[in-house]
Amino acid sequence: MKDFYDYEFPKFTKALQQLLYLNQEIIRKLDEIKFEQTAQPMSQLDGIVFIDDVSKRLGLSNSTLYKYVSAGKIPYSKIGNRHLFYESDIKELIDRNYQPVKGFIPQKDKNNN
Repeated sequence: MKDFYDYEFPKFTKALQQLLYLNQEIIRKLDEIKFEQTAQPMSQLDGIVFIDDVSKRLGLSNSTLYKYVSAGKIPYSKIGNRHLFYESDIKELIDRNYQPVKGFIPQKDKNNN
């Protein structure tokens, strides 16, 4: 047994250290890949909508949306005479105004059972 501790144990601990290092490298690389997949280049315009799109999707008039803009309820960007919104900001507006109902139990989706 003494031979194991003298000769094999140091090899074993070195192998474990190498495995730990490789595991950390794999985790770091996976984090990089995840970041690259979620990061969007500045030139990408996905997720940007015009006021007419928001009006149609929410069933609100343009004048109501302009009031929200004036009141600071919706962040926006104005380029020329066009108001632009991030879809995420519109969702945030919906979430802020969401009124849960006590005791409400949502029905299961027919496709998901």
